[in-house]
Amino acid sequence: MSVVAITLMVEMHLGMAIDCDSSKSELCIQYFTDGASLSTPDSPCCENIQEQPGCYCEYIKDPKICKYVASPQAKEVETACRVKTPDPNSCSKFSGTCPPASGF
Repeated sequence: MSVVAITLMVEMHLGMAIDCDSSKSELCIQYFTDGASLSTPDSPCCENIQEQPGCYCEYIKDPKICKYVASPQAKEVETACRVKTPDPNSCSKFSGTCPPASGF
Protein backbone atom coordinates (compact mmCIF):
# COMPACT_ATOMS: atom_id res chain seq x y z
CA MET A 1 0.00 0.00 0.00
CA SER A 2 2.76 2.49 0.90
CA VAL A 3 4.65 1.68 -2.32
CA VAL A 4 1.56 2.62 -4.34
CA ALA A 5 1.19 5.89 -2.43
CA ILE A 6 4.85 6.80 -2.94
CA THR A 7 4.64 5.92 -6.64
CA LEU A 8 1.58 8.12 -7.07
CA MET A 9 3.25 11.00 -5.25
CA VAL A 10 6.34 10.74 -7.46
CA GLU A 11 4.22 10.56 -10.61
CA MET A 12 2.18 13.57 -9.51
CA HIS A 13 5.35 15.55 -8.75
CA LEU A 14 6.95 14.65 -12.06
CA GLY A 15 3.77 15.44 -13.93
CA MET A 16 3.51 18.94 -12.49
CA ALA A 17 4.94 21.64 -14.69
CA ILE A 18 7.52 23.87 -13.07
CA ASP A 19 7.20 27.51 -14.08
CA CYS A 20 10.79 28.66 -14.47
CA ASP A 21 10.62 32.44 -14.76
CA SER A 22 14.14 33.83 -15.01
CA SER A 23 12.84 37.39 -14.59
CA LYS A 24 12.18 36.53 -10.93
CA SER A 25 15.93 36.10 -10.49
CA GLU A 26 16.46 39.77 -11.33
CA LEU A 27 15.62 40.59 -7.71
CA CYS A 28 18.77 38.73 -6.70
CA ILE A 29 21.25 39.97 -9.30
CA GLN A 30 22.83 42.46 -6.89
CA TYR A 31 23.57 39.60 -4.50
CA PHE A 32 25.02 37.38 -7.23
CA THR A 33 27.34 40.12 -8.46
CA ASP A 34 28.30 41.82 -5.19
CA GLY A 35 27.74 39.01 -2.70
CA ALA A 36 30.79 39.74 -0.59
CA SER A 37 29.89 43.38 -0.02
CA LEU A 38 26.16 42.93 0.62
CA SER A 39 24.38 41.56 3.63
CA THR A 40 22.00 38.61 3.51
CA PRO A 41 19.64 38.61 0.51
CA ASP A 42 16.27 40.16 1.23
CA SER A 43 12.99 38.24 1.50
CA PRO A 44 11.75 38.88 -2.07
CA CYS A 45 15.01 37.49 -3.46
CA CYS A 46 14.91 34.35 -1.32
CA GLU A 47 11.19 33.79 -1.83
CA ASN A 48 11.58 33.87 -5.61
CA ILE A 49 14.44 31.38 -5.47
CA GLN A 50 12.54 29.11 -3.09
CA GLU A 51 9.43 29.16 -5.32
CA GLN A 52 11.40 27.72 -8.25
CA PRO A 53 13.34 24.79 -6.78
CA GLY A 54 13.68 22.79 -9.98
CA CYS A 55 14.76 25.64 -12.24
CA TYR A 56 18.50 25.86 -11.62
CA CYS A 57 19.45 23.67 -14.59
CA GLU A 58 17.23 25.76 -16.86
CA TYR A 59 18.75 28.99 -15.61
CA ILE A 60 22.34 27.82 -15.99
CA LYS A 61 21.63 27.24 -19.69
CA ASP A 62 20.07 30.71 -20.10
CA PRO A 63 22.65 33.13 -21.58
CA LYS A 64 21.06 36.09 -19.75
CA ILE A 65 21.52 34.75 -16.23
CA CYS A 66 24.02 31.89 -16.37
CA LYS A 67 26.97 34.02 -15.27
CA TYR A 68 25.01 35.00 -12.16
CA VAL A 69 23.66 31.61 -11.11
CA ALA A 70 27.02 29.95 -11.84
CA SER A 71 29.03 32.58 -9.94
CA PRO A 72 30.82 31.91 -6.63
CA GLN A 73 28.42 34.39 -4.98
CA ALA A 74 25.48 32.19 -6.01
CA LYS A 75 26.54 29.65 -3.39
CA GLU A 76 26.39 32.39 -0.76
CA VAL A 77 22.87 33.31 -1.87
CA GLU A 78 21.91 29.62 -1.85
CA THR A 79 23.14 29.25 1.72
CA ALA A 80 21.51 32.48 2.93
CA CYS A 81 18.17 31.58 1.32
CA ARG A 82 18.35 27.97 2.52
CA VAL A 83 18.03 26.40 -0.91
CA LYS A 84 20.06 23.62 -2.48
CA THR A 85 21.04 23.63 -6.12
CA PRO A 86 22.59 20.78 -8.06
CA ASP A 87 26.17 20.70 -9.25
CA PRO A 88 26.12 22.59 -12.59
CA ASN A 89 27.90 19.69 -14.27
CA SER A 90 24.96 17.43 -13.43
CA CYS A 91 22.63 19.57 -15.55
CA SER A 92 22.03 18.03 -18.95
CA LYS A 93 23.26 20.01 -21.94
CA PHE A 94 25.52 22.19 -19.77
CA SER A 95 28.98 22.36 -21.29
CA GLY A 96 30.71 23.71 -18.20
CA THR A 97 30.74 27.30 -19.47
CA CYS A 98 27.96 29.83 -19.78
CA PRO A 99 26.65 30.58 -23.26
CA PRO A 100 27.39 34.08 -24.63
CA ALA A 101 24.99 36.69 -23.29
CA SER A 102 23.70 39.86 -24.85
CA GLY A 103 23.11 41.48 -21.43
CA PHE A 104 20.42 41.49 -18.81
